[in-house]
Amino acid sequence: MTRLTSLSSWLVAVTLVLCAQGAVQAEERFTLSIPGVSDDRLFTAAAASDANTCGGKNISPALSWNAGPPGTLSYAIVMLDPDGQRGQGVDHWVHYGIKATTRQIPTGAGTKSTLEGMSGINSKNTPGYIGPCPPVGDSAHHYLIQIFALDLAPQALPAGLTRAQLMEKLKGHVLRNSSVVRRYHR
Repeated sequence: MTRLTSLSSWLVAVTLVLCAQGAVQAEERFTLSIPGVSDDRLFTAAAASDANTCGGKNISPALSWNAGPPGTLSYAIVMLDPDGQRGQGVDHWVHYGIKATTRQIPTGAGTKSTLEGMSGINSKNTPGYIGPCPPVGDSAHHYLIQIFALDLAPQALPAGLTRAQLMEKLKGHVLRNSSVVRRYHR
């Protein structure tokens, strides 16, 4: 009976450890996606900057994500073209102060002043989203879209931060992050 009790206790302990590991792994998953599109696909022409110069309608992509880890108070979104400006990078979208209960941003919301949170400043020195517009003939540029789950209240940061300023202010406040990559060429 003692051996059976020991084996039973051991099985209970192992089960508890495995359950705890599963809970930690589930908690660690924080993913950003563009609904209906797999990662590393081409942006549609509509996402590109204005029709006059870049062939598009400057429509920001829809984004969705699952809940951040415990302690998440807000989210920040950044879209960067690291290939732009001959490898120096172009900031296409900086937005933060998104409430912790929010799980999606609809298509086209990046250019609207009604988008929840605060707009940062893109590389054209304007607020909101600016679509892809790589030079004609360049190979496809990569567009890294990142989301950060933060321990900062939605109103903790002032509006109008550049990506570099935002990244500096986020030091020590990022609980998790996730990203997707899109590509575009003309």
